[in-house]
Amino acid sequence: MTRALALIALAGCTSPSPAETPVAQATTVCSRGDVVHGMDVSSYETSIDWAIAKDAGIDFAFIRVSDGLQHKDPKFATYWSGAHAAGVMRGAYQFFRPTQDPIAQADLLLAAIGPRQPGDLPPVIDVESTGGLPQIEVEAAVRAWVDHVAAAIGRPPIVYAGYYSWQDYTGNANLTASPLWHAQYTTAPCPNIPTPWTSWTFWQHSSTGTVPAVLGEPTDLDVFDGTLAELQAFADHAPDACGTIGPLGGEIDDADACFSTGGPAATLRHVSDAGMHDGLVWTRTTASELPGNFAQWSLAFEEAGRYRVEVYTAAAHAQSKRAMYRVRADGVSSELALDQSAADGWQSLGELSFATGGDQHVQLDDNTGEVGIELAFDAIRFVRVDAPEEPVADEGGCSATGGGSGWLVALALAALWRRRRAT
Repeated sequence: MTRALALIALAGCTSPSPAETPVAQATTVCSRGDVVHGMDVSSYETSIDWAIAKDAGIDFAFIRVSDGLQHKDPKFATYWSGAHAAGVMRGAYQFFRPTQDPIAQADLLLAAIGPRQPGDLPPVIDVESTGGLPQIEVEAAVRAWVDHVAAAIGRPPIVYAGYYSWQDYTGNANLTASPLWHAQYTTAPCPNIPTPWTSWTFWQHSSTGTVPAVLGEPTDLDVFDGTLAELQAFADHAPDACGTIGPLGGEIDDADACFSTGGPAATLRHVSDAGMHDGLVWTRTTASELPGNFAQWSLAFEEAGRYRVEVYTAAAHAQSKRAMYRVRADGVSSELALDQSAADGWQSLGELSFATGGDQHVQLDDNTGEVGIELAFDAIRFVRVDAPEEPVADEGGCSATGGGSGWLVALALAALWRRRRAT
């Protein structure tokens, strides 16, 4: 049995109608132009011929892994492999239960999807339930899931949320480092997205669509904001594309690709007259329960070892006395406090052991407990403190290892080295 594919024309959105409320108008965001069509499915769709769906214009699909920990979707494995075989780009989503262990839920999803394949989309946390918890506890559980999955896959997962549900359930928590999959069923040409996101990546625009060869419930329909080539590029994002820190150390500046900021752009300031190299970014601190703005330095190391972590604090804008740097290193999370105003230049956060590879980072949030103090995001430097053995020449002229102090010279040179990433 085949049915006509029902899709809404979304390219070239118009302005919101005068009937919309001022609040809704303030958050209405149209697509940038072209869109790619997809769907999201679960066991409610009892049968799918993925090849026919692909021919009908479905280029991507999100497939449910589970409802929390107790209900694993019985169709997931079949649909996951079927979509891939038909050339439909796929992503996995999990209906999140805040009252259940967020890490166990995340691990269930990660185990189900297995190693990433070309064209796989980042996994999704579906936030549609509070379980009776207050906003701050829902936000904490969601953030724990997101952080755990991000560490596992090397990039932020996707957050599925609606305008009012995100506000009511989490108090508009700032998880804008994650791409937004926005849920809104409307005849309007453009959605009203939740605060504090300023753009959407995916939009679930209908729950009553029909797709050829998809049997069962009416199908949820989605669009990606961009072209098919852009969707492919989004899927194939390389988490360590920004480079790696060498065996003797290295530096990440705020102008490098391994540095990113989150939160409202209006409250972040870039200046070129202070800080290292290309200036710095600063924001004002808050006493809020949750962060508004933050910065993250993504880390990948060529060689495991113990490194001294140093941050550059330019006196012109580094004024917080209670900056708290959250470091994830070799699977361990640490909180390292620093008085940014104590030095105009490099300061040490301490020594930590880092693993080979990525999935490690340093993050600094603006909610230090101070009100209105300037907090600086600038360069971070890593200096190797457990000396690797010095290569020496053997009798045949080949490299061997041995003692000596030559590594100290290399270490001094490494302090001057800074990696530049492709932008």
